Amino acid sequence: MPYSWSPRLDAWKLVLRRSGLVLALKVVGALAGYAFAYLALRRLGAGGYGYFELAFTVLSIGSVAAKWGLDGLLVREVPAREPQAAQHFIDQAMTASLMGSVLVGAVLWFAAPFLTEHYGGFTGLWRSAALAMPAWTAMLVWSEAKRAQHRYVAFGLLQSSILLGIVALAMALLPDLNRPEYAVGALAAAAVLGVGQGWRRVRNVELRSLWALRGTATAMFLTGTLFMVMTWTDTLMLGYFLDPEDVGGYRVAFKIGTLITFAQFAINASLGPKISELWTHGRRDELQDEVRRVALLNAAVSIPAFLGIMLFAPWLLSWFSEDLVPLAGLLRVLALGQVVNALCGPVMYLLNLTGHEQSARRTMTVAALANAAANLALIPWLGSTGAAWATSGTMILWNVWALVAVRRKTGIRSLVLWR
Repeated sequence: MPYSWSPRLDAWKLVLRRSGLVLALKVVGALAGYAFAYLALRRLGAGGYGYFELAFTVLSIGSVAAKWGLDGLLVREVPAREPQAAQHFIDQAMTASLMGSVLVGAVLWFAAPFLTEHYGGFTGLWRSAALAMPAWTAMLVWSEAKRAQHRYVAFGLLQSSILLGIVALAMALLPDLNRPEYAVGALAAAAVLGVGQGWRRVRNVELRSLWALRGTATAMFLTGTLFMVMTWTDTLMLGYFLDPEDVGGYRVAFKIGTLITFAQFAINASLGPKISELWTHGRRDELQDEVRRVALLNAAVSIPAFLGIMLFAPWLLSWFSEDLVPLAGLLRVLALGQVVNALCGPVMYLLNLTGHEQSARRTMTVAALANAAANLALIPWLGSTGAAWATSGTMILWNVWALVAVRRKTGIRSLVLWR
């Protein structure tokens, strides 16, 4: 009996150790992110915070276009390469994504008056996002490079919530940082500092080897774009149909809802490179064991968090503002989608990193279209609550769809109850 249990205990220890590093930083990051939301509501006002979230949405979507799937390729390719070849690949990815981000930022800069006239906000807001695009994109790519190299502390420090915490600190120390476009600029400055020595990896290297992987990169880009659009469609449509104050309140509720997938981020972060490594070498049984351990950890954390939000939704919202307490029902709706997301496991990682990125793209295409249609129909009818139902409904749809696809195409069972 000791002989049979020892390898399993060692595997659990390894998963917990890898995840624990990221989780500890995720705790710090979450506190920093909530501190930013708290300070932004008070310094910028509900409307100003809503404008910031709209700019951050555009920044996030634009960065996906600028990366063109290179961040996903890093997690897939770097663990399977020798150290020198892996570093060369990182150099190319950093250079190519920076070039793409400058192009996307230029388009956004010149489109700013059009966005202001036909969508809302103001020209300075959109142009601040345009200027932030290169730094933000480089930070995201550098973060994935650290994860691909199993450098989880660096990866954890480069998460957006940590950078938002730096912005919160700047807001607390600088009284003049009281406009949403200034907050976007501070976020870009934090991203520049986060990349640090990584800027030296941006160099004039040949990009031909990336061209050979253009099909895979494009499939990952399309999946990432669809996922990002689906993630932010509710915010964009709320900004179109409702007031910035409604956007700000909704985003606070959404951030609280992500407490359910709080540990999932840390647990899944270390799994990505492992999936690529085990699948490439044909070690399917080990991969199934790894996924099952991750599923059990996700369930152990997400279910209590879900129950806590369902019971204490008004109290959690009151921490940010008493005016947000009426959004308790909306928060509970968002929690439903988040708990299904957590319990289904790392389904998109499994599809993208096992050569089934086309299946991932098809799944996201259907989900993105359904999400856009649901938001378009429900927001004018139910307001912010309609956005919550659209978001949770499509989150459940794509998770269950991808769960079945993973089982059929890889034989891997990612649902904790699926034997």
